[in-house]
Amino acid sequence: MIQDKQEILKLVSIDGMNLRLAFWNLREDRELVLAAVKNNPHAIQFASDQLQKDEDLLSYVTKNDEYYFNLIDDSGFRYSIPLLNTNDQDYYSKYINYMQIMERSPDTFEKIVRWD
Repeated sequence: MIQDKQEILKLVSIDGMNLRLAFWNLREDRELVLAAVKNNPHAIQFASDQLQKDEDLLSYVTKNDEYYFNLIDDSGFRYSIPLLNTNDQDYYSKYINYMQIMERSPDTFEKIVRWD
């Protein structure tokens, strides 16, 4: 993990996804996150929870199928949805649908995943 803001700022200017290398307190720095998101909109996933909801930052994020399919949780893994079979030919579209549900309504998503 990198703690020096100037060092990480240089790295996110090269590749926004380098934001994942920043120490947690730097992921709350709006200037740093903005530089990362401008370079690569997918870097938003490594920003603090508060900045992930920032309207200005989100304006740089194009939410298309690729965006939703590339969502990764805090531990670095793509979300695991137990009711999806990766061998299913419609896996990709189903996965994206569930990620969109998760964004719009986290409670509904939790109920689906838990079979409530």
